[in-house]
Amino acid sequence: MLKRLILLLVPMLSLLSASVVNYLEHSPAANALSGITLLSDSVADYSLSPTIGHTGISTFYHRPFNMSEIAVVGFATAAARNRFILAGGSTYLHHSDYSWHNPFLSAAYHYYGIALGISGHMVYDSVKDVDSEYDFSYDLAARYSHKDYGAELKFLRVGSSDEQLTISMKAALSEGVYTATSYVYESGGKDYFRAGIQTDINQYLSVYGSWQNEPNRFGLGAKLGIEPWSLIYSLRTHPQLDLSHAIALQRNW
Repeated sequence: MLKRLILLLVPMLSLLSASVVNYLEHSPAANALSGITLLSDSVADYSLSPTIGHTGISTFYHRPFNMSEIAVVGFATAAARNRFILAGGSTYLHHSDYSWHNPFLSAAYHYYGIALGISGHMVYDSVKDVDSEYDFSYDLAARYSHKDYGAELKFLRVGSSDEQLTISMKAALSEGVYTATSYVYESGGKDYFRAGIQTDINQYLSVYGSWQNEPNRFGLGAKLGIEPWSLIYSLRTHPQLDLSHAIALQRNW
């Protein structure tokens, strides 16, 4: 499925490769944090981990590599019930010759600082409304948090050709400043590292930042909020392509 999108876009952008099109990191927080969900407080990132731990509703727009031909929109919501958090949503990518749709549902059990979760994805993609297919995959995640420290283990897109194993660790650099590092291994045999930071400047403004070594990319974002509403904007670099931009409006409860 990913290769089909790459082959479609090669005539337009010959620099695209499998490592470029990570189509699941579309939310502003994921864009700013290079997919390090251990630092994310965005409901939209349940598509990347069922153990986010926040509840609310979010809608977002993403323009990958500032390509006007491609638009990505998404929606997610999460609610708590006893010790469970249930979440669901969808992401839709549109190009004149290609469309990709990723609805998901997730559930996680939270017991003090421990969280165990699972998500299911039913991905549909279509080339020129002729060559289309469905692909089911699921995510597994475990998270532990204690005071200023945390760890997360994720096995994403199990059952697909894009399986990814991620191990992350989080610690407080100082009061209110959180950092995290991640090791990522993909089924194609690639592995790489990510590092991120998140801090609250004041009660209205939070900032995010990240770095990934393969390919060499930086992410930066800001969240402006007056409870329970917040607006998140982020950008992410690429060594050959233009900046990727993302923006979201969300409400927490």
